[in-house]
Amino acid sequence: MSYRVLIIDDEPAVRSALERTLRYFGYSVASAGAADSAYEILGHEKFDAILLDIRMPLMSGDTLYLAIARRWPELRNRIILMSGDPESASAGWSTELKSCPFLAKPFTLEKLTQAIAAVVREQPADIRRSNGQA
Repeated sequence: MSYRVLIIDDEPAVRSALERTLRYFGYSVASAGAADSAYEILGHEKFDAILLDIRMPLMSGDTLYLAIARRWPELRNRIILMSGDPESASAGWSTELKSCPFLAKPFTLEKLTQAIAAVVREQPADIRRSNGQA
């Protein structure tokens, strides 16, 4: 059984590369290119980790993070933020956002897998079991 990861990034090439990489490492992966489609997916499926790009059109990733955390509080500690511009991305963020794991693009495969493993490890066993994990 594999952990489920949702990738939310507006760049198709980035989404595709992350999907292939995570599947190679044994994760079950879904992806969305916009906030509205991600929100819809989250309404129907459960995930162990979420990779969320900060710079997206229509709704920024930090705003989407807050929407997800309010609607599904159990996901709050499972979201990993990503950005190619980490300094300006976090300007003015709340303490809640600043406490999220963060991957500065480009990142290594090692940093990616470590970030996901850390998020998954912090979940209580009963939550993993409800997502089909042992």
